[in-house]
Amino acid sequence: MPLLDTLPDRCSVLRLTRVKDELGGSKDGFVVERTGVECWEQQTGASESAEFEKKGISVTSKVYFVENLRLTSRHRIVVTSRNGVAVAEADQTPLDVAAAPLPDVSVGRGLLWRAMVGFKEGA
Repeated sequence: MPLLDTLPDRCSVLRLTRVKDELGGSKDGFVVERTGVECWEQQTGASESAEFEKKGISVTSKVYFVENLRLTSRHRIVVTSRNGVAVAEADQTPLDVAAAPLPDVSVGRGLLWRAMVGFKEGA
């Protein structure tokens, strides 16, 4: 089994879109685009975090995927399972995508797609 088939975490991908509200109007809201996506969350280094702080975004993690999910800043990632153990729903924190995923070969597992994620200030 290739190493890329065994990413340890699972996540859901949400996308910001217009949704109907309870009064029949519309508002911005997040909808689930994909669930059960294989991923691997890692903490960012100080230099990586500093680069995004200049843009008003607190980058806390980088999330690796085996495919290009074509994520944009309108997406959020929620890690639902770590190392095969489900994350309690109360502890599932939505992470904003700060940068579109780029190919990354530095992780020693072959080609993965890396998305930088964190929290938007004021959100």
